[in-house]
Amino acid sequence: MTIQIGRFSFRGPFSNLDEIKNRPGLYILHRNEIDIVPVIIGQTALLNANIADEIKAHELNLGKDCYVSVYNTFCALQLDREEMIKEIYEIFHLDSN
Repeated sequence: MTIQIGRFSFRGPFSNLDEIKNRPGLYILHRNEIDIVPVIIGQTALLNANIADEIKAHELNLGKDCYVSVYNTFCALQLDREEMIKEIYEIFHLDSN
């Protein structure tokens, strides 16, 4: 499934990390499968590994109290991904600090 957030087409929501490869990208951990209510918005060079760490650090249960949607950024640099994250924060009217 595709979730459109601004100009970004996220894949998800996923309830299983096995469906996500360790590639560069953006991710949103969210509470609801349909109406995206972000819990964590981030970027990383290794999606699967970083998402697993975030879930553990925040004591979340993927598929029970949160889901994840991802946007792969194969050629983007970290700085580019950080700018994309700022744009997503603005879409959700959240403070990125």
